[in-house]
Amino acid sequence: NKINSSRLSFSDITALAPMVRVGTLPMRLLALDYGADVVYCEELIDIKMVQCQRVVNEVLETVDFVAPDDRVMFRTCKREKDRVVFQMVRQETFEPYRRKM
Repeated sequence: NKINSSRLSFSDITALAPMVRVGTLPMRLLALDYGADVVYCEELIDIKMVQCQRVVNEVLETVDFVAPDDRVMFRTCKREKDRVVFQMVRQETFEPYRRKM
């Protein structure tokens, strides 16, 4: 493994770059299977994540962050530990885009 977990370094690695609607756990695991050293989750909004409850899903062997409406906002597992970049942004970041729509 090329990743030095004591220091964040992205030199000389293969990464699954952040992509909208494609950073879910199945895609991240597939990228790791095909040789990615680092994978990114989708950008998650801070206010939604604060409302989530952490749930250990023993059936899937995952840890899920579940919103009050029962949607899984983020799911991870042991296979991607130390290899997933969790991206969280402030809700205010999206306000200018929302007004333009």
